Amino acid sequence: MGAMNKIKCLIAALLGSSCLAAAPQTYELKTSQGIVSVWDSRPGTEPAVLFIHGHNCNRTFFSKQIESPLLQKYRLVSLDLPGYGKSSPPKDPEKVYSWPGFADSVAEVAHLLKLEKVVVVGWSLGGHVALELTSRMPQIEGLLITGTPPIEVSAEGLGRGFRVANPKILELFGKGNLTVEEAQLMATISGYDYTPENRFMVDAILNTDYGAQTLYPRSIIDGVGQNQKLIAEQWPKPIAVIAGGADAGINNDYIIHEVNFKNLWRGKVHVIEGAGHAVQMDNPNEFNALVTEFINDIFN
Repeated sequence: MGAMNKIKCLIAALLGSSCLAAAPQTYELKTSQGIVSVWDSRPGTEPAVLFIHGHNCNRTFFSKQIESPLLQKYRLVSLDLPGYGKSSPPKDPEKVYSWPGFADSVAEVAHLLKLEKVVVVGWSLGGHVALELTSRMPQIEGLLITGTPPIEVSAEGLGRGFRVANPKILELFGKGNLTVEEAQLMATISGYDYTPENRFMVDAILNTDYGAQTLYPRSIIDGVGQNQKLIAEQWPKPIAVIAGGADAGINNDYIIHEVNFKNLWRGKVHVIEGAGHAVQMDNPNEFNALVTEFINDIFN
């Protein structure tokens, strides 16, 4: 153990906490549906911030948040949803690959980790999962959603909350076994610019389970899930909303003018101009500052 780590352990001991518990860990959790891969900055501590990623992505899309000095005072937990990243495909894909199915899996992870006081940060698919979690995790103190229009799960709801940015990309939504070229096109949703440093966005798509790519989109079309507009309008705890001003796939006007949030943080949707769908990567400084302020308001 290095001198700095010894100092940290001594300080932890004086504060009555465990040195080992404070070390970041990546581990695999055995759940009822299979293995879920988790990165955990401070296992065993509270309060916690739980990050849930978008479709065809994984937990690395939150790397600029979990590495931010602003958030290091909290326990940060970032997971790969079943079928994404390093998590295994679920035993029952038809059950899991939907907003409520993913929410059941995340709630099980939270139970296994004994999370008792948590804020959930959900991006895109992850935001929809976060809204579903409100009926499953009473220990949630607040939600922060981004790239997520709270909709009624219906054709009308889809039409109001989302926009068709590129018909060619829309054709790929719900298709499995994508080619590299198709994955590259789809990755442009998250800001992929065909540079080597952003190749991870393409790899995330190619590594996503076939069932997740096909069954999850079908579940939305089939109307599987709660009315998330009603959740946002009835849930009493704070919901923070961050939107990318240049998000080509989300109807921000719908979120701002049609969703009557019961407890919208600071009374407004926070729009980061110039940022696209992956606002947490496009403008991490402004995004992280808002996330930190929201979490501080919740936990302090």
